[in-house]
Amino acid sequence: MKRLRKRFLGCAGIILAGLPLWGQEDLAATCREALLRAGRYWSGSVASHGGYVWEYSTDLTTRRRGESGDLPASTNWVQDGTPVVGSALLHGYAATGEKAFLDAALAAGHCLAYGQLQSGGWDYRIEHDPARAKHWYHHLGEKGSTLANTTTFDDDNTQSATRFLMELDRYVDDAEVTASLRRALSGFLQAQYREGAWDGAWPQRYPPPKGTYGELPTFNDNTMSDCVRTMLQAADLYGRQDCLDAVKRCLEFYLRCQRPAPQAGWPQQADRDLAPAWARRFEPPSVCAGESRGNCELLLSMYERFGDRRYLDAVGRCVDWYKASRIGGDEKRGEWARFYEVGTNKPLYFTRTYQQTYDDSDLPIHYSFKGGYGIDGTIRRYGTLRTAEPKAQPTQPPAERTPEEWQRLARSLEPRVRSLLASLDEKGRWVKTVPRTEQAKDDQGRVGIKEDKEHPLPMMYTNTVAANLRSLADYVMACRGGPAVTAPATLPAP
Repeated sequence: MKRLRKRFLGCAGIILAGLPLWGQEDLAATCREALLRAGRYWSGSVASHGGYVWEYSTDLTTRRRGESGDLPASTNWVQDGTPVVGSALLHGYAATGEKAFLDAALAAGHCLAYGQLQSGGWDYRIEHDPARAKHWYHHLGEKGSTLANTTTFDDDNTQSATRFLMELDRYVDDAEVTASLRRALSGFLQAQYREGAWDGAWPQRYPPPKGTYGELPTFNDNTMSDCVRTMLQAADLYGRQDCLDAVKRCLEFYLRCQRPAPQAGWPQQADRDLAPAWARRFEPPSVCAGESRGNCELLLSMYERFGDRRYLDAVGRCVDWYKASRIGGDEKRGEWARFYEVGTNKPLYFTRTYQQTYDDSDLPIHYSFKGGYGIDGTIRRYGTLRTAEPKAQPTQPPAERTPEEWQRLARSLEPRVRSLLASLDEKGRWVKTVPRTEQAKDDQGRVGIKEDKEHPLPMMYTNTVAANLRSLADYVMACRGGPAVTAPATLPAP
């Protein structure tokens, strides 16, 4: 049965008829035109097969990269690529009602559906050249059943693709999107562990590669937190109890996997005994400040959502550890090591030749071994929630803004919008000229950055463009008093 999508165009456009009183009518029109120009450039000139990568030189060929090296036009990227731009374009559609934005977002959705693996998720890349795609099992069906078929949850990869498709599903009734979502949600549920100490956890990759860290329950880079948030979004949008049950089971794993006081943080990944485990050669078994912060943020959000005091108490134990483990700064701007030795709580580091050490004087450049990690903000958030009256806050549609609230939002966005308009060129590009950089090893095998400042490159960065598109769309929406297109908050399950 065809599922209905309700769209309401122009319903809020007259709310702020008083805009000329504060001088934004011309700016709003200019912003809308700029948003359309930038969106059309990215969807019409930059997109390849509907998808995107991380960064581009302005000629679109000298540099076209994901996390890997330069890529041909036949290759798109999932992580921080296609879903990020697709979501920004969809936001442009909600703000303006311009079908070109919806068409471009749907093209990104079709790109993802094409690159989806039989295991339900995505690899980092999507390859459209049949000769280059021969090693990947997705659209090849049974013909490709012996080929690569590993879903990647690392770096919000499969999760971001799934969340964008759910967002897109609210605006379109499209068979490819529906089928892709059905496969993706089924894949999430199949990938979740269902036995022993790992019950409720997700591995870094699925099917889990036996004997490698890819099979371990993984907190690194918020891998598991992103799975939880994706499943919760599916539960809210589609009313799926199985997705909500998956969330609750995973939260039990979070509680079970927390280290005992006085080191009450979490490891990057855990073995079958829930002890910290090795991952890459510079990721030792340890208690991890950065990953623990991500876990605390998730548990605080789940405490707000479900009202389960155990989530808040777990964060409190971790906060005690943070306060005892700061290596620099002060109570307002602290610094922590990423890794702390189990038992001794000594900070662990690696040299640029990957020798484990307690000395931080020769750290590799490609990885954060110490930093603030947003921990100070998490400590403050915990303090606020600890003193508030506990109560569950089930998901509800966001409250409608008043005309005055829309006006305040527009005013707050105006400085950034003026800056973005000033830096946007006639083609619809935000260009940054930077030195050419490459990683290089010295005689001792230490990796460093080699810069060629004499031959700079004019570059465009996908994350920057997506953020800029969203800011312009937010301003257009605020000036008109709400979205041009609204979509249902709930849908029948795909």
